[in-house]
Amino acid sequence: MYCPKCGQLKTSNASTCECGWDFDSNFVRPPSFASHEPSTDNLASLSQRFFGQILDSLVAIAAILVGAIPAAVSKPIGGITFLCGLGFALFYLLFADGFQGGHSYGKRVMQTAVVDATTGEPCTFGKSFLRNLLLSVLGVIDWVFIFGRMRQRLGDKAANTIVIKTGPRG
Repeated sequence: MYCPKCGQLKTSNASTCECGWDFDSNFVRPPSFASHEPSTDNLASLSQRFFGQILDSLVAIAAILVGAIPAAVSKPIGGITFLCGLGFALFYLLFADGFQGGHSYGKRVMQTAVVDATTGEPCTFGKSFLRNLLLSVLGVIDWVFIFGRMRQRLGDKAANTIVIKTGPRG
């Protein structure tokens, strides 16, 4: 049998041709050695990312406020609960993208997730820490880079992550 795309003779046990033709499906598939740029089709929109960030900020603010409420009753207890709320807020903002599936609470609501840009695996706590530490240090400067082709801010580039859509595509 000859390859319908390039005309090369098919070896008896080959399922694909060097040109990329897949004999089983009768479609062209890229050769395994070809380099590919990641697709931008499934990237989260700028608005999804922005509103997800706002929701995550609200979670952190709520933790601080709940921690501060006991201060109205007792200063010593209120100081301790405020510090606990502040600690939780800091933990959440730095590590939430490492929660199951790469979803912080804001990203879950916005139907997005942080994944490794190379493997597509969900974000780890280490990558979450790196990407969000840069956001907290660089602030708006970090966000300026989100307007690039892959919509990665500097924290995403450093951690090799992208934010993708997880819900219905439309």
